[in-house]
Amino acid sequence: MLFLESLVRLPRYLPGFMKRHKNPNSLLNHFPPRVFLHKLATLPSPIPFLIRHTIPSLPRCLVFTGLSILWGWNRIRYSTDYQLYGWLTIANDGLALLLPFRTNLFSIIARIPAPTLLMYHRWAGVAAVTHASLHFGLTAQQYIRTRQLDTVLQNTRIRIGIMAWAALALMLLTSLRIVRRRAFELFYYLHFAFLIFIGGALYHATYGFEFLLPGLILWALDRVARWYLWYFRNITVTEVTHYHSGNVTKIKFEGAGTTAAGQTWVQIPSAPGGNGGVLAVRGLGAMGSGCGGGGGDHGKMRVRLDGPYGVEPLPWAKFPVVVLIAGRIGITPAMSIASHLVKQGATGGGLAGGEKHIHLLWCVSDVSHACWFQEELKALMALCLPTVSLDISIHVTGGASASSEVRMAREEVGLGGAMCDGLPGEVHRGKPDLGFWFQRLKGLRLGVDVAVNLCGLRSLVDDARRAAADVSAKTGLFNVQEEVFEFRGTT
Repeated sequence: MLFLESLVRLPRYLPGFMKRHKNPNSLLNHFPPRVFLHKLATLPSPIPFLIRHTIPSLPRCLVFTGLSILWGWNRIRYSTDYQLYGWLTIANDGLALLLPFRTNLFSIIARIPAPTLLMYHRWAGVAAVTHASLHFGLTAQQYIRTRQLDTVLQNTRIRIGIMAWAALALMLLTSLRIVRRRAFELFYYLHFAFLIFIGGALYHATYGFEFLLPGLILWALDRVARWYLWYFRNITVTEVTHYHSGNVTKIKFEGAGTTAAGQTWVQIPSAPGGNGGVLAVRGLGAMGSGCGGGGGDHGKMRVRLDGPYGVEPLPWAKFPVVVLIAGRIGITPAMSIASHLVKQGATGGGLAGGEKHIHLLWCVSDVSHACWFQEELKALMALCLPTVSLDISIHVTGGASASSEVRMAREEVGLGGAMCDGLPGEVHRGKPDLGFWFQRLKGLRLGVDVAVNLCGLRSLVDDARRAAADVSAKTGLFNVQEEVFEFRGTT
């Protein structure tokens, strides 16, 4: 399945990809079956329970589940039959070790985006817990039936096996979405229990080394590399700004390069290739809320920058038109991609084809939130050349007071002591009509494929997906890449 995932994305990285776009007078003509499949892949899932997934995730999950059932099909007649589930447990865990967010060679070599690998990582983890529970439960049932349980529990190998299963079950429970959202630190630190599982599995299983050692070695090498980069990189925080409106802290730093939409612990809304960047931290959870008090009168702020890692899901520079749709703090990947394209265009390198057109639509609940990246947006507008255009639309979706009515970008807006004047682009009141917006965009940019980045609440992302699927046609496909967060409140 991972091999097929890589093959599907391979054409995007071939040298001849999108040569047809070099002739502005010729229109694309995709085959109707491809257009239909693309629309189907772009639409959000119609099943409410699986609404957080897209339609291509469903066949992936069905195939993975079917393979797990196929390999686990067993007569379950003799106690030796239970060993099969033990082998499947360490096989799935060996696969899961190769696919985490940072330690994945698949992402770099096979060009598979990290979100896709994370999906397989979670499925492999769930399959491992399922097979381990079957192995433990059926074996224990057999010993209880034969009244040998007390004797068997005297065996150290059995007790260590139970400990490994408990560590695996604990990891699954703390990986549930409600735990990740409300107690991310608990999810993160208890995931290190995989070391307990691996130690127990290597002791308990006879051929555990063949399955688990490759992934464990890769993890160890990755930790050493990350520690080396963190310890020897001299990262200097140059500015810390806390915005009470929206509870966002912006941290500017120097000493580390970045990539387009590169992911660390937070998104990096700055141009790649340089020696500095900007971090934006939303004040959620114990760690995120603590950033607002860092620096300034409280002393020095210590920054540990982990990343960037993974590969960009779409080759942004190869698309003549890039659409960026963001909700509130979801502007960060859009800022990263926009600055990547604008600055590469300004230096005359890295961009494929001729003119590049970037369309940024940012939804905020209050106009004051537009000040988070006012400075960076104005700097990007100043860098734009005739060959690279940047169109910015800011939509204020929340209730407006007298000081935050609908205004054009160049008006001053009072922000309780802070001023937000000269906003780039246009400011509109109310939620955007994404269907109309995409139709208008399609009329402006006929005959080209478009790259679309979405980051925001699920409702915003789903509406944008439906609009992108609706305007995709033989003369141009809208290729969507999404990132979703679900905070309390609305955009």
